Amino acid sequence: MAIVMTAACYADSAPSFPGGEEALATYLSENMKYPKPALDNGIEGVVTVEFTVKADGSIGQIKIVRMLDPDLEQEAIRLVKQMPAWTPADKGGQAIDQTVTLPVKFALPDE
Repeated sequence: MAIVMTAACYADSAPSFPGGEEALATYLSENMKYPKPALDNGIEGVVTVEFTVKADGSIGQIKIVRMLDPDLEQEAIRLVKQMPAWTPADKGGQAIDQTVTLPVKFALPDE
């Protein structure tokens, strides 16, 4: 999973999910609820979500930057909204807001 960090000013350290990228992948897989309409229609793929990790670690300004299916997009937004607080980006010893781009992969279950 590639997580991309962007910001108007470059941070000394990027925001991070508690436990790192493996923990983020686990969070996504354990908390994802595949929408029934997408499941019934065999829709799978990647929804790319962009959001801000605020200086206090909370999540803000969520938007979809790569659309796939409205139901999958809403599920990706729900997953991001319910994430635990992140460790914020740091610049010069000060926590700052930073934008994160996260691909959320939806794969149909094997039968």
